[in-house]
Amino acid sequence: MTLMQSQNLQFEPLTAIHADALFPILNTSSVLAFIDPTGEPPSLEELRAEYAARERGPVDLITPAEKWFNVAIYLKADSPTVVGRLEATSYGEWGEIAYLLGEAWWGKGLAFEAMSWWHDYLESLVPEAQWWATVHPENQRSIRLLTRLRYEEIDPSRRPNLQSYDPGDLCFVRSAPAKSQLQRSPIHK
Repeated sequence: MTLMQSQNLQFEPLTAIHADALFPILNTSSVLAFIDPTGEPPSLEELRAEYAARERGPVDLITPAEKWFNVAIYLKADSPTVVGRLEATSYGEWGEIAYLLGEAWWGKGLAFEAMSWWHDYLESLVPEAQWWATVHPENQRSIRLLTRLRYEEIDPSRRPNLQSYDPGDLCFVRSAPAKSQLQRSPIHK
């Protein structure tokens, strides 16, 4: 397997095996606050099934060009620790992107590093894609991160078929780069 890493993080394709390590991260009120309005995390069995489905890829395609990309995020160390996940669904010329990082790793620049790497990685696979993200309006950390990553807030009606959109969410878009001038950690593959 090709090693995927940035300065402080390494990444590997998300599988059902990662559910056990990610379950405690998801099972916190701070993480659930903006991703599940019910505040109810999936059970460990449901999370394993969800990750197994992500590993298999899309079955009911929205478009023929639909592709799923999901990776687990590890903090590099003598004993690497799972700290979150990255997700993207490409529909050809556009796609949706998301990230999740456990609260213990917030405020350390790791989400920016992971998402910068993620954009570079996705650009190598889907070079012309325009990436969309939806965010709860009270999730100021994510709004700041998306702004730092050169996303622009946009009216959700401009892309009415966003799968991740919940009524009231803010929508952000990042156009395909002409070669980003964003400072990033180097990618090592």
